[in-house]
Amino acid sequence: MDKYKTKTTINKWFSYIKLDQLSFDSRQAIEQFDRYAKKLKFKKAIKLFLYAINDETESLRHLDQQLVNPNLKKVMGIDSISYSQLSRALRALESSVLLEIFNHLLSLVHKKTEVKSKEKLYLIDSSTFSFSKNSYPWAHFRPTKAGIKLHLKVCFMNESWVHPEQFEVSLASEHDHEHLDVFINEPLATYVFDRGYLDFAQFDQMHWDGYFFVSRIKQNTKVHVQSHLDVPKGTGIISDQLVQLGSQVYLTSLFRLVTIERKQQVNLRIITNRMDVSAEEISKMYQSRWQIELFFKHIKQHMTIKNYFSKSEEGVENQVILALIVYLLTLLIKLELDLKQTVFHILRHLRALQYEPFELFKEIFEPD
Repeated sequence: MDKYKTKTTINKWFSYIKLDQLSFDSRQAIEQFDRYAKKLKFKKAIKLFLYAINDETESLRHLDQQLVNPNLKKVMGIDSISYSQLSRALRALESSVLLEIFNHLLSLVHKKTEVKSKEKLYLIDSSTFSFSKNSYPWAHFRPTKAGIKLHLKVCFMNESWVHPEQFEVSLASEHDHEHLDVFINEPLATYVFDRGYLDFAQFDQMHWDGYFFVSRIKQNTKVHVQSHLDVPKGTGIISDQLVQLGSQVYLTSLFRLVTIERKQQVNLRIITNRMDVSAEEISKMYQSRWQIELFFKHIKQHMTIKNYFSKSEEGVENQVILALIVYLLTLLIKLELDLKQTVFHILRHLRALQYEPFELFKEIFEPD
């Protein structure tokens, strides 16, 4: 007899999505989707697209061809589906429903990772996804290119774990700082972002409203030093100062400026309103920004965002949201099994064992 009695790994992965727990409006939208779908009902459609992103499927035509696999047919409950049906389904998915699924999964993550607001570190950045201007005329932003921009806030937990908290998808031509207000919404948390978001009035408003920030300032930013703080030796910290930024027209509140030495590069100048931690901790907070850059790199390279399934605006946005859902589904596996590996490392094993019993998947990570 088969010693494994549990569901397959891929069905365990899908099981975190609870469509019956969505809002009335979302359930109505799903019913509307199903009313006009012959074969590909909403539940099957979303499972198929999540599988495609997780499996790095190259295109919807490739996905159509993959359905010759009897294991995939069994999991999806579909014998075959045409490219045109897949394309219509991706466009027809309501992004608001996908967003609610994302937020539902995020709430499960929060339940498993309770962190006090004062200890939370959020990283904010954006990344442009470029494609052909001729194929995507609605996304024009350069003479020869089109593109969208993913504006993202991730929660930094440790070096092997960040997770998306909030996001917005815009045309690539939109400026980053136009989206910052949306992401600053949890008092006492610390928000880390780069100099592209530099805005003196915004810094003051955050400070007055009880939000903490850590950001880099531009080399030409006018700095008015009010006092110097002690700097420990051998830490790479050049100076720790209390300063105001701006000119006579507008001077900010009193903030802290930490200058960090970088060999063969321009020194880092980091502005913050965190007065309760060391300069070294400020440096580490800012340098954790690298994790959001790695996140963008991984979803572009390993989650099919480099290959778009649709040329429509709705289809492209839906694919981005689905990729973030893929990440949260895998993070929930990581949390349930208390795994130390990164989400992207776990994803690779999940692909390899997706049709195997979940218990076999768990055994891969158990110590010898």
